[in-house]
Amino acid sequence: MTDDQIVLYHRPELAEDARRYEAWCQLVSISAAPAVSQPALYLDHRGMWLCAPGYTQPYQPADAEIQRRANSRVPTDLVRACGVQLEGRCVLDACAGFGSDGLLLAQRGAKVSLVERQRLIWIMLAERARHIANAETICAEAMQVLDDHDRHAGSWDVVLLDPMFPPTNKRALPNRGLQHLRELTAPFEPEQEDLLPLLAQSRQRCTGRVVLKRRLKDSVLARPDFQIKAKSVRFDVYAGLA
Repeated sequence: MTDDQIVLYHRPELAEDARRYEAWCQLVSISAAPAVSQPALYLDHRGMWLCAPGYTQPYQPADAEIQRRANSRVPTDLVRACGVQLEGRCVLDACAGFGSDGLLLAQRGAKVSLVERQRLIWIMLAERARHIANAETICAEAMQVLDDHDRHAGSWDVVLLDPMFPPTNKRALPNRGLQHLRELTAPFEPEQEDLLPLLAQSRQRCTGRVVLKRRLKDSVLARPDFQIKAKSVRFDVYAGLA
């Protein structure tokens, strides 16, 4: 889908809230989430939802899981990879998607810039992050943000790279959120060889750690300084060169 095709349905009493996104969306007042033939958005009192063809219920990523992970006494593997002491650190989440990882780091005290290039996903992300003071969202290409010294004159303490994993031949489907991300981003996802320049530029703009999230059995993109392995994914950690 293209950005100019986004329809944002909203409850009638939330018309003012919906106008935050009228520059990118056709706004339609409606009392309940509709059935759709193209991906669309729906805003009600519980937040922004994704309406997708073939699904009877709209989708919204769960904030409760972020809170649970953020409040855990045991740091998650992601937090360990980024550095446990995140308070006040500047973090770039360069492939943010719905923002679950970047917003977790924000909840741990980091100042996080979440970058998402697909406009519909970015709108969901922007609404999700709107009340988190130390999180900003940017709709742009990751490389564009890394190259933009006018927007961010300094360097980041941490850059997180979490590109969509390529599909596998396994019959089991990923969770619904990942299914939606795959469907929405399929035309835009970089090839594996395109990740090398992104990794290289991330290191040039980072003073601390560049963290690349991969499937556990994926090949190594470039030799990392160290790895943290979880049950199904791993974090390849590279020293920043800035």
